[in-house]
Amino acid sequence: MADLKALKKPERHAARQAWRLPGSDLERMFTLVREVGQVELKFTVAEESYDAVRALLGIGVERVRNVYYLDTPDLTLRRHGVLARVRGGERLNDSVVKLRPIDPDRVPTAMRRCEDFSVEVDVTPDSFVCSGALKQRLGRTSVERAVEGRSKLRTLFSDDQIALMDSRLSGRVTIDELDALGPVEVHRTRPRDGEPGDGLELQEWMYPDDSRLLEVSTRCTSTDLLQTALDAKALLDLHRITQSGPCPTKADTTLDYFTRQ
Repeated sequence: MADLKALKKPERHAARQAWRLPGSDLERMFTLVREVGQVELKFTVAEESYDAVRALLGIGVERVRNVYYLDTPDLTLRRHGVLARVRGGERLNDSVVKLRPIDPDRVPTAMRRCEDFSVEVDVTPDSFVCSGALKQRLGRTSVERAVEGRSKLRTLFSDDQIALMDSRLSGRVTIDELDALGPVEVHRTRPRDGEPGDGLELQEWMYPDDSRLLEVSTRCTSTDLLQTALDAKALLDLHRITQSGPCPTKADTTLDYFTRQ
């Protein structure tokens, strides 16, 4: 992807229509995306469009997971740019430690070489942020056992994940001192091949009080970002699916929900 200034005039106009960002921020986003290469585009759906987006994308391959975020009551991890998330449910469990934001130029070489470490830019219509995430696959009942106190929370994370977390926390808190905030029941649906919205994913996050957050997302490379964003926006507009803005992140929504409880 070229810098914003290097795009042709119609492409620059299209980019400014796709993102609600000042020109200087849009330029920084394009530069960051070109450097990182991997992008996840996210659109948070307004409540009045829940039925419409389910009708468009909710028929396909569905996966259900129970999601927890780990943090202290005063959100020490989030304040230091750390997210610790575990997912249980019907499929194999997993855990991830994510640093957000992260400077891609300052990621240690050893970490970049790690197969399960990834750097990605999350892009919404009104924001962007670069994050680095280290993931670990777990046994089928690992998360359930840990959140119920039958095993230690630290068993859900590798030594490398704990070291990544402590690179920001500097010993302020340990894994076993954290609270497991959740669960949120998450339904993930992808349309079948050839169906409208093929390539998009619908996530429905269902909270204990029956409140919900619906998000449409897709991954692409830096080269495909502009066209992917325009195609996704055109599809949502065609089906009169409106977006809420500014778009809250799933992590922030979940952490705020359970700490308020």
